[in-house]
Amino acid sequence: MIPVKIFIESTIEQPGEEKEVIEQELDGRFQMKEEEWILRYTENEGKPDEVRTSVRSFPEKITIARQGPVSYRQTYAPGKTMESVVHTPAGKTEMEVTTLVYERDWSGKEGRIRFTFLLHMGSQDLGQYQLSLKWMEAGK
Repeated sequence: MIPVKIFIESTIEQPGEEKEVIEQELDGRFQMKEEEWILRYTENEGKPDEVRTSVRSFPEKITIARQGPVSYRQTYAPGKTMESVVHTPAGKTEMEVTTLVYERDWSGKEGRIRFTFLLHMGSQDLGQYQLSLKWMEAGK
């Protein structure tokens, strides 16, 4: 895996709330295996709330696995609704996502993945989320 600099932008639009944008810049690692792209990074490294994330991107879908205080493995595919179980300190809950858009680009030194989805947890509609991941080889 090659070292990369990752720029993450999460946009959250909840009913009746102002749009929230969260931006992060992290160090990570990237690997390409034919049609599969693997991106790995750690948030809050070395702290009690450390979260390790693995992103596996394919042409038709993306799977994100997070391990930390909140852990889950969720697949996103355009036009499909998929479920998973989220493990939290308070217990387990079901997460359901309906993926609206999924795009990915690679230019040889830089990559980008963007997807938009509707999120339901338990019986709650939590709104529309967009996640954008951009990365480039570290030191370039």
